[in-house]
Amino acid sequence: MNGSAMKQSLLILMMSLLMQAPMFAESVSSKSYHKRIELLTYLRELEPIVKNFRGEDPEGKPTELNAPEGKEGFRLKKYNEAKRIYQEGLQYHFEGNFPSAYQRFLECQLGIEKMTEELSQLYILRAEEMMKTAMERKNPNNPMDKALLDISIEYGKGSYFRQDVMDIPREAPYSRRMYDPKEAHYSYNKYDIEKNLELGYKHLGLAKEARATALKVEKNLEKHQKLQPSHRKYRIDLYFGAINLARDSKANAINIYKLKYPYDNYYLNNAQAKSESSKDENGATVEGQPVKVDGVTYDFSKNPYVKFDNRIQAMFDVRVPEEYRVDHADVRGRVYDLDSNNMVFMKYDQERKKALNVPTKPAAGATANPQQ
Repeated sequence: MNGSAMKQSLLILMMSLLMQAPMFAESVSSKSYHKRIELLTYLRELEPIVKNFRGEDPEGKPTELNAPEGKEGFRLKKYNEAKRIYQEGLQYHFEGNFPSAYQRFLECQLGIEKMTEELSQLYILRAEEMMKTAMERKNPNNPMDKALLDISIEYGKGSYFRQDVMDIPREAPYSRRMYDPKEAHYSYNKYDIEKNLELGYKHLGLAKEARATALKVEKNLEKHQKLQPSHRKYRIDLYFGAINLARDSKANAINIYKLKYPYDNYYLNNAQAKSESSKDENGATVEGQPVKVDGVTYDFSKNPYVKFDNRIQAMFDVRVPEEYRVDHADVRGRVYDLDSNNMVFMKYDQERKKALNVPTKPAAGATANPQQ
């Protein structure tokens, strides 16, 4: 083939490729449709998150779940704004005005990106705090309470407790037990406690890594490049990945609490709603104290919504410190305040509420009088 014929063939090939290019370009209607589905998934996943961690109001005060407009938490306000923009996009989309719809969806995507960036950092910080707290003693005044490192040292197979106390054969009742039976659970649960520590920090490290990767997306672009919707989607997915990994880390911290303090839920089994009696260092009996759940004390053993197994709802599980029970609910995708209303205060079962003498929910910052 001579040079003239080759040039002519190349020209025909280039023209055919240029003519076919529009065939491969995605239409605005298709972009709008796919973005609509994508954002709906994000908003659905964000709902329990922003309801559990609403943020402070403009005055810096804690907020109620159903606070009036202007008094809601700053995260819930941003979420509602994203929903409003998304709704406008829906209206344009169903009208057939796809360019305007797509533009609104991109605005909503930007808002979600900013929210998830901030929330991922919040989740990582709370998970790190929960893991550190779970490793320490919950009640420094309780001699039976142990830090995680002490459990590893004192209750392993080569420890004094196992070799010289627990594993020594004895003839009951002539030989007395040389340890408190409530101390034995540390030995039985030692491996599980340590494994949850390992997994908790592994998940926390992966969460930090995912968030760091998301933050680097813009830095890795060329000077002439700008963030595209595909880049923002990639970042949002990474932020949600960090949030879910931080949730896994929180779940490990919660498991540590459950394994360390199996007796703290004793209050659910008695009409006085009291914690279990204990012995002090001198052997004297220390009476249990009434336990409050979300500011209320009553006979929880009659509450029809309490389940005495591993499905127990977060507000009833006092093995976990009160400040982390919202995280306990959030790990399961539950909204703590809604569960509290429905299960502690029986918001929708007024007849049962009267029969069980359930107190009225206290106002924010206040506590109800104990009902013995």
